[in-house]
Amino acid sequence: MRRVLMVTLLLALTACSEAGPSSSASPGASGGSGVAVRTAGCGASPSGDPVDVAAQIGSRGEADFAASFAGARVGEEGVEVYRKPSAELDAWITTTFATTCVLVRDARFSAAELAKRYQQVNDDNVYWSEQGVHVNSVSSDFVRGVVVVGTQEVDKARPLFAARYADGPPVELVDEAPA
Repeated sequence: MRRVLMVTLLLALTACSEAGPSSSASPGASGGSGVAVRTAGCGASPSGDPVDVAAQIGSRGEADFAASFAGARVGEEGVEVYRKPSAELDAWITTTFATTCVLVRDARFSAAELAKRYQQVNDDNVYWSEQGVHVNSVSSDFVRGVVVVGTQEVDKARPLFAARYADGPPVELVDEAPA
């Protein structure tokens, strides 16, 4: 009985060390939890202020990894970073924030791509008014990879927006009254 228990424990420890919290999957290969990379700090007592870490990652992500970085926020487990798969960004995060719990998740669009779509919608405001669609707000959601547009003419706007913004980040229309 003891030998069976000891062998089982050794197998479990081996499995944990191979797929433990600090392991990183290949870019774009998110597991069932949606986490592509998890820093070593997630398996221990994480250090560092998560708000400060998210701000540091956001600053450097936008400056040096604009083609892949989507956004960073403080989540329930630690700092969540959304990015298009990028070995360079992942390496920087896992090295710089090894003692902090950072969960890196895949994103369809970078912050720069979302900002471009956001700007397109804002620039088209006169066009939309001429179409009888009053845009009341525009925001972006890097977690879901969409630009959110508030209007009271959702049904009218849906096919028009789909045609005008067919490529790139999608636009989600929500029913919203003017502020």
